[in-house]
Amino acid sequence: MERKVHLISYIIVTITVILCYTIYTWFDTSSFSEPVSTVARISYEDTISEDVKLINDQINYYQDYYNVAINLYNDINLTDGSYDIDLVNNNYTITTALDYLGDYFKVFNKEFFNRFYENDMNGLNIYLATNIDNGSIYGENTDIVGLFFKQDNKYIIVIDVTSNESLTKIAFHETMHAIEEYLRLNNVYFRNWDSLNPYGFSYSGSYNTNVYNDTLGYNNNCNNIYFLDNYARSSAVEDRARMFEFICLGNDFSRFPRLYAKANYLKEVITDNIPELDL
Repeated sequence: MERKVHLISYIIVTITVILCYTIYTWFDTSSFSEPVSTVARISYEDTISEDVKLINDQINYYQDYYNVAINLYNDINLTDGSYDIDLVNNNYTITTALDYLGDYFKVFNKEFFNRFYENDMNGLNIYLATNIDNGSIYGENTDIVGLFFKQDNKYIIVIDVTSNESLTKIAFHETMHAIEEYLRLNNVYFRNWDSLNPYGFSYSGSYNTNVYNDTLGYNNNCNNIYFLDNYARSSAVEDRARMFEFICLGNDFSRFPRLYAKANYLKEVITDNIPELDL
């Protein structure tokens, strides 16, 4: 009899254990697990897409507000093949360059840039590059940080955004070349420019590193300083482009009578023909 009771007890305990295990495995234990994080995971592809959107928005803003095309993806097919130009392809570099261009655009306005659509032209186009190479310039091996030319009825400016030069400074310089081309198409020239140079001076047509005491920084007599640097001595158009970039950057030439005269003459010719520019 006692053995029978033990058997019954064993059967009851076994059934109870099986039943409890079945209930445990059936019950949804997920409610007791750690809460799932709801922080969004941003993929690399999403990040790139967001960068591209921001870049395109900035480019569209410059296009709409200033009527200037910023080119990143369309290769420059130079008709004469003079230069080898590599366009920028890094989103961070592009974003930084576009921010700097904001400072450049603040100096101008849409009315000014609309002038580059006159005379059957198709506006100003700015290309952002990482390299501009033609081997040499003015007979010297020199890094080319900016470039201006006219092609397919467009004014084209190329800027090396990876150079050590200020991007806005380069943009101002090349814009002066565009202004000069615009004035030429309207039969306007800087006819009195040479009279502002030293007596008997003629531009060398080449850039060199010689020390000249008529350039800024190499003469204690302010009355004898006629040029900002050696590059300005290479040609009249580079002389004017150097002067224009310094004017746009807010430099004051009142201490240097010869440079002051050049700056005033440059402003006079430009604003007489492009009065919306506040130089």
